[in-house]
Amino acid sequence: MWADEQLFGFVLGSETLPKGRSEAYQFITYRTGKAEGTYEAFDFETEIEHGFTDKFQGSLSVEQHHFDNYGVSSGRDALDDTNAYRFGGVAATAKYNFLSPFKDPIGFSILLDTEYRLHDEVDGLKEHEIIVGPNFIFQKNFFDDTLIVDLNAGVELSWGKKPAEAYDYELAATGALGASYRIAPNWYLGVESQIRSEYPRFDLDQHEHTVVYGGPAIHYATERWWVTFSYAYQLFGTGIHEPADGYTFAEEQKHMFRLKIGVNF
Repeated sequence: MWADEQLFGFVLGSETLPKGRSEAYQFITYRTGKAEGTYEAFDFETEIEHGFTDKFQGSLSVEQHHFDNYGVSSGRDALDDTNAYRFGGVAATAKYNFLSPFKDPIGFSILLDTEYRLHDEVDGLKEHEIIVGPNFIFQKNFFDDTLIVDLNAGVELSWGKKPAEAYDYELAATGALGASYRIAPNWYLGVESQIRSEYPRFDLDQHEHTVVYGGPAIHYATERWWVTFSYAYQLFGTGIHEPADGYTFAEEQKHMFRLKIGVNF
């Protein structure tokens, strides 16, 4: 396993790139499935990451979207029919590794993500959103690095969500858990899950929605490049003003497929 090799589609590991090494990523995410109609969204994220020291790395990324939605117009979803490209925004991320899962009993890193979004991720509506999100990353390796377990816990603070949403700022609590096993040389097979809860106006008494996703992830790596494919299904969801049917669709979807490609240099 190489430094900062991403075994999962959505769960992060604690390792960082070595000093002076860089990596280029291309993430492609396909999201589909609403309460009614046809909803298809593609996210394209291009990222460059660099190791400034053996413990500290930084990255810059650009995100783009394409939406193809028709008939997703009930009060539960309330989206306009759309078939268009939208520029998503830009992001800068810093990650510091305090403990290595290869040298210490458990790996631990803190990641700080900052983003500026020009269009929202649900339907490409115009906005000027700023996001700041610290994420705490724990990693434990078992059986000579054959089994990798990662745990993430973080928050996101967002400002400038109007007019895409009725309120201007919100807090989101996030969590993720994944386990991946090396089934053959260079191959890992795993499962991952993630949870997200949003609270308008930073008020924990104003719960907007909570969603839980889960599914498999497969990873293959060579010395210079790697690829990961994952699928996430909405296992549970609940949202304000939505039917209590175990799903939330106002800002979420039923299925997410993600392809990640990384190249080291």
